[in-house]
Amino acid sequence: MKLHDDCRPCLLKQMEATARAAGADEGLVGQVAGAVGSELERLWDPACSPPAISAPLYHLTGSICGEDDPFLAAKVRYTREALRMLPGVQARILESGDPFEAAVRTAIAGNIIDFGTGIYSGLFDLGKTLEDFLQKPLFIDNVKELQARSASARKILYIGDNAGETVFDRPLLRLLDGAELYYAAKDGAVINDATVKDATLAGVHLHARIVSTGTRTPGTLLDQCSDEFLELFESADLVIAKGQGNFETLTELPSLGQLFLLFTVKCPVAARHLDAAMGDMVVMKW
Repeated sequence: MKLHDDCRPCLLKQMEATARAAGADEGLVGQVAGAVGSELERLWDPACSPPAISAPLYHLTGSICGEDDPFLAAKVRYTREALRMLPGVQARILESGDPFEAAVRTAIAGNIIDFGTGIYSGLFDLGKTLEDFLQKPLFIDNVKELQARSASARKILYIGDNAGETVFDRPLLRLLDGAELYYAAKDGAVINDATVKDATLAGVHLHARIVSTGTRTPGTLLDQCSDEFLELFESADLVIAKGQGNFETLTELPSLGQLFLLFTVKCPVAARHLDAAMGDMVVMKW
């Protein structure tokens, strides 16, 4: 997905929110806004995806504020809350008429834990969202194709998204355990994206080998990823990628056939791109 002019004010708003999360007073927030505005004009390229532009802006904001991981406390808090909920969530999935689809829906429900963009802000009502998403229609529904592909896959790469959300990936990871299973997380902090350390705190290592993408960028920009990650991406029989950032970046690639994107539509630009509504759930083959 390409940049749109509507991304400009959204990116500025995101950087101001990041500065406040880092403890900046309004004076410093103003300094961040000025520096980010100038850098945004320098970097702006309509041929790029939004994450390709946002990544250096997040790092600039952190540098100005002197905080490498401004959302660390929130990441830990939501991971612990999700872990408390996991036994009940897992039981409900196993009791459902279609555990695979219920696990997919649970993974998408966890995608609301996002401080980077979208229709959610402040506190997230995880319980209500899980309840709603188990019933809500899927805007794009490639669940059965995903299930069939996963049944025959020998090597699966699962690309995670946000910390806390990682816990709600675990029921689906459990259902994929017949394959050689890898879970990719960020090499370092960016927004509240899960790092390798965050994914380990969430218990993902109980189901899959956790690997680093080698990047600190939202989404997955393959030209910036490590050789190890690229080998996994290219050799996997199935790639599952979570979150709108991965939709924005990975749909810049030719359709691969073995890639499935699981996310919630969180911004007007993505909604227009898909002819969807804000908040729609997507399981999309690419």
